[in-house]
Amino acid sequence: MKTFILLTTCIFILYSCSSHHDQTGVGSSKTAYALPDDSAITKAVHDAYAAISFKKGEKPRYSEIKNYFIPQAQLINFRTDTAQVTSIDQFIDPLYKQFIEGNHVSMFYEEELFGRTEQFGRVAHRISTYKTYLNSMDTVAERGVNSFQLIKTKGGWKVSSIIWDVEKPSLKVPDYYLKK
Repeated sequence: MKTFILLTTCIFILYSCSSHHDQTGVGSSKTAYALPDDSAITKAVHDAYAAISFKKGEKPRYSEIKNYFIPQAQLINFRTDTAQVTSIDQFIDPLYKQFIEGNHVSMFYEEELFGRTEQFGRVAHRISTYKTYLNSMDTVAERGVNSFQLIKTKGGWKVSSIIWDVEKPSLKVPDYYLKK
């Protein structure tokens, strides 16, 4: 009899802890995590890409880039083996400006190939696979993965940091970052 009561109690406890019978969605694996409505976040990321892009015959819009970032934004680049950490101001001038002008770049275009957003309240993260074109849309000059961190401000979603690495022969962008 004690075994029956113990077994019945265990079954009741296991059933109570199970999320399969939960009609409210709390604890249910189907509704415990909902994908965010990230259209504004995606737009903020795409706007940041557009701010650094320019067509042949156009000049880079250096002064507009900061519009999509918080003033304290950091950009962390793993182009080499060591992280290069810069502020948004240091990224624009001297790095980006010197790159464009020093290499006589007449066209720069960067776009997202794949993106996925995670959000909680006023903070968001977007993993964003990108490709870059330099001077011609005929050949991709670079691919890589950006990790955007964003915050919701009074002015909308702004980038607080970007961390990125570029594709190399020894580091290929994985297929799960290329799906659409």
